[in-house]
This record gives sequence, C-alpha cells and structure tokens, in this order.
Amino acid sequence: MNALPLVSVIVPCYNHEQYVEECILSILNQRYQKIELIVIDDGSTDNSAEVIRRLQTTYDFIFEVQTNIGLSATLNKAIMKYANGAYIAFVASDDYWHPDKISEQIMFMQKNPDCALVCSKAFFVNGSSTVTGEFNPQAFKGSYSFKEIAYGKCLIPALTVLIQKDILNVIGLFDEDLLIEDLDMWLRIAAKYRVGFIDKKLAYYRTHDNNTSNRVIDMAKARFKILKKWTNLPAPIFNKIKRNWELQAIKEFGKTDFQEAKKYFNPTFSNFLNSSYRKLILRYYLYGHF
Repeated sequence: MNALPLVSVIVPCYNHEQYVEECILSILNQRYQKIELIVIDDGSTDNSAEVIRRLQTTYDFIFEVQTNIGLSATLNKAIMKYANGAYIAFVASDDYWHPDKISEQIMFMQKNPDCALVCSKAFFVNGSSTVTGEFNPQAFKGSYSFKEIAYGKCLIPALTVLIQKDILNVIGLFDEDLLIEDLDMWLRIAAKYRVGFIDKKLAYYRTHDNNTSNRVIDMAKARFKILKKWTNLPAPIFNKIKRNWELQAIKEFGKTDFQEAKKYFNPTFSNFLNSSYRKLILRYYLYGHF
C-alpha cells in the first residue's frame, strides 16, 4: 500500500447538513486507504459546519469554514492550499461514492498512464438516497475525445472524475467566472490529453427539483461563454458544437414551464440563439417537435 499514490479528495459544502455526513463517510470508507480528505464549508447558513466538526472528532481530515466565495474559487483554494496528492477527485457534499470508486480508478490510471482524467457511470438518487435511475454515458473504446465531449455525446459528472494533479500546471485551475466550471475544465483537459472511462457505476448523484427556467437560461448562457474560448477551432467543428449546445438548451427548456420560459425570448437571449433557433424553440413548445 505504501507504493500507491496519495489521492486528494475535495468536498465543497454549502447548506447540505442532511447529506454531508453520508458524503464524507463514503470517502472515509473507501477500500483505497491512501486518501487525503479536504472539506471546505463555503459559508453555509445551516448546520453543515457542526455536522462536519462532529465527524472530525472521530476521523482525521482537513476542514475549513470560510465566508462564501463560490464553488470554483473554493475548489481552486482547496487545490492550491491543501492538496498534496498525485491525483485529485471532487464530490459535492450532497453526493456520495461507491466504496470501490478510488481503487478502481487508481488501477485504471496505473494501467493507462497516458490518461490525465478518468470518469465512470453513476446512479441517480433522491433525497432519501433511493436509486431512481442510472447515468449511462456512451463509452467510446474506453476513452473520450475532445469532440465527443464538446458535441455532448459524453457527459462527465464531476463526482465520477479522478485527475492527475500535475496536469493542472499545464491547463490551469477552474475558471472562477464560469457557472459550468467542470465542463470547461474537461474540455481543456481533453484538448491536450486522453480521457479514460470505466464502465462501472462508481458514484451516486443526488437529483433536486431545481430545473427552473431561470436556471436553464443561466446554464445555456454559461455554455456559450465557454464556447467563446474555442473560436479558433475549425469552422465545421465549432459550428457543430454551437448547434448541439443550442439544441441542448431547447431540450432543457422543454422540461420547464412554458409560460415562465416565454419571458426569456428577448434580445438578450437572442444574442446567443439567433432568430431561426428561437423559432425552433417556439415550435418545440407549441407542437412538441422541431
């Protein structure tokens, strides 16, 4: 076990007093033992910090409480200030892991040293930790390419990821100006390195009923903010990414209330969805198809 690499696991917490214990215990109970756990409470207004402090009286891990600075800044702080591992993993404080998550991924990385990142499948769970579904992304010969990620063929939930820490010296940390900081990071990694995939469900992603029109708009805008970083791509690739992300925004609008969503069809939204796509959106709402 001494020859195995240290893995730094970062848990950013914000107002998850009912879930954070399950999250932390799922890390501490990993079969892979060489783990450095880093928990940062980002200004929770509930009892999250008290729950974590109670666990700290029994278990050895790093814990800091800070005023709220946001997710990306919290992750970057944890990486720069605390992380000593050769590998880094992230898990939100309302999610949790399968006991074999890290051991499976370390085994994969040791067999595939050209991979900078490895991810996996996951289960969806509700507030009671009951499995409600499965996240089964399509596997492309055991790895994902930049185009497959950018086109939306391969979604990579952050809680399933293990990355080599050293690559952050090349690609940089999380972009603190982005709402979808993880997608931006995965694209930057995939542009330079191989991204591996394990065909097993190694994590549990908790779903919440917060898919409002406001959030859909924010997520769509965030994707197009990321897209602006890739304007130097060949035109066919860039345009396909743009089209796929526009269609993704349309599909996400379909999950929200139409009357609430209508107010967003304004000049601000048309900055990133041109008139032809706005017509597609209206057709989707009115007729249920494009």
